[in-house]
Amino acid sequence: MKKYVILIVSIFFAFSINAQTAESLFNQKFPEYNGTLSPKGNTNVTDANISQFRNLYKKLSTALQEVDMFKFGGFPEEGGEIFTSKELKNLKKDEQLEKFEDLIKLSINDMKIFLGTKHKWGADSIDCIQKYSNFKTRLSQKDYKTAFDYWKELNTYYPMSFSGIYSKGEKIIKTKIKTVHNEAAKTGKEAIALYNEKKYDESKVLQDKQKELLAEKELWIDTLLLNVDNRIKYFSNSKNYGKGYLLAKKGGYIYKYRKDSAFNEAYKYLKQSIEIEKDKTQPSRMKDFFDASMDMTKAEKIEAETLVDDYNLSTGLLNTSIEKLSTYIEKEKAKAKPKTKKIESWTKIVGADQKVSKYITSKFASSEYSKCEYLVPAFQKNFEENKSNSDWLEKKLGILKWKDCTDDPFFLEAAKALYKLKPTSSSAAMIAIGELKKKNYDEAAKYFEEAYNGETEDMDRKAEYYYYGAVVASAQHQLNKSRSLALKAASTKENYAKPYLLIARLYAGSAGSCGTTKFEKAAVYWIAVDKLVKARSIATEQADKDDANKLIGKYSNRFPSSEEGFMLGKYKGNPYKIGCWIGETTTVRYNK
Repeated sequence: MKKYVILIVSIFFAFSINAQTAESLFNQKFPEYNGTLSPKGNTNVTDANISQFRNLYKKLSTALQEVDMFKFGGFPEEGGEIFTSKELKNLKKDEQLEKFEDLIKLSINDMKIFLGTKHKWGADSIDCIQKYSNFKTRLSQKDYKTAFDYWKELNTYYPMSFSGIYSKGEKIIKTKIKTVHNEAAKTGKEAIALYNEKKYDESKVLQDKQKELLAEKELWIDTLLLNVDNRIKYFSNSKNYGKGYLLAKKGGYIYKYRKDSAFNEAYKYLKQSIEIEKDKTQPSRMKDFFDASMDMTKAEKIEAETLVDDYNLSTGLLNTSIEKLSTYIEKEKAKAKPKTKKIESWTKIVGADQKVSKYITSKFASSEYSKCEYLVPAFQKNFEENKSNSDWLEKKLGILKWKDCTDDPFFLEAAKALYKLKPTSSSAAMIAIGELKKKNYDEAAKYFEEAYNGETEDMDRKAEYYYYGAVVASAQHQLNKSRSLALKAASTKENYAKPYLLIARLYAGSAGSCGTTKFEKAAVYWIAVDKLVKARSIATEQADKDDANKLIGKYSNRFPSSEEGFMLGKYKGNPYKIGCWIGETTTVRYNK
């Protein structure tokens, strides 16, 4: 009895040892899969050894074909390239065949994915090129469903092969987002209509459908962003469409599709992009960046000073682009055979830059964040590191002057720093404005004189310097000098109303001292109104017209009375010479 027990146990162990499992056969046939050609870990794949990996991939594919042949009775009795008939029969007998087949399929898939992320053409260059060709063909035919199937395969198995997988794939995904969005909107309207008809159950069905569609839309947006992420992963070194360009694309998509919930993410990616692309940033992305910055400020996620910095950054880069491309255009035009397409392309970009720059400036200027209380601290914190940068100083002083922040001590400090670097008429005028605000009239007069004497190119700017010089002279009670400078300002710039408004005020201010009688003093207002009428007739700004009308009404009420004039023989319409320093002739008229 003991001998029989020993024999049975021996047979059992012999059977166990010889039994073929799916894992053991796989390791026996493909030892390199878990060894030198393992898709696990950080295996190095190069152009030199890619053929070894591909041979293993083909070997696995052949093995799968042989298993299929065996399952359907087509496997030769003498065996195949990989397996013997006995090996497969034993697997089937031990109920290991299905498991073995799944193991091979999984290994093939893993190998294909692995090689796709390690080598440009992945596991099969011919298959890759063929699938990409089919993808483009289907896309050109607007067969987006089939094209998307190819896009998924290329994305999964050949992500390093063609950048067009991603650039062309965007079109499919964005079309799908738009389609689902429109369908959701239509379903929502139908649901509302049914609800209004008190068909609540039917309305509920459509509401649920709309929710599903909106959820699907979000998944497509995720797919679009993943598409950009993969393009960044594999093609970030592209010369013209590298990481900076792609980060802007990602930020732009987030801002477009998830503005309400993720504008902070959009802002992050757009800012990273701008820091890389600089003046090469697309105008539309620059617009998205500033819009996102404004949203971030309103949501108190960034300080207002950062918004000011972002405004300076975006408009500064746009201006750099405009100047650079304008130079390119002029140089190309000057050539014997200029390239028309280049000129047209650059001109188009310049136009887009200018449009976006105007938009950003308008949006910033109309916001509460363009007030001096935000601007000055934002510029002041960067002053020390930029006080030797004349371009930076000119831009900041221009903004402070534009927003009438010239009475802050920082304005004068920055103006003096600029003048030290570039003692021009423009920088002299900046100092003069700062000194004027501090009521340092002597210093202001000195620098305005340097400004209007030194300006020889920009006549509008020269006229402005004359005008400010006249304002300073008025404050110093130098009436003749003030009028002289005001008239020079008016003759230098066409339709310049402000100088005449100033002269009118000078004359009206002298009414109490020009003349010895009440009539003579009141008559000064005639000549003051003459200047106001002149100002109103040439004014191009509504504010100047309103100012003139207001003063005309005020001064007209101070004209002499007709009774006083009649007693002195001064009749309406007669010429009348104003004395003292004014020395001009006007026309007699009276209050009604």
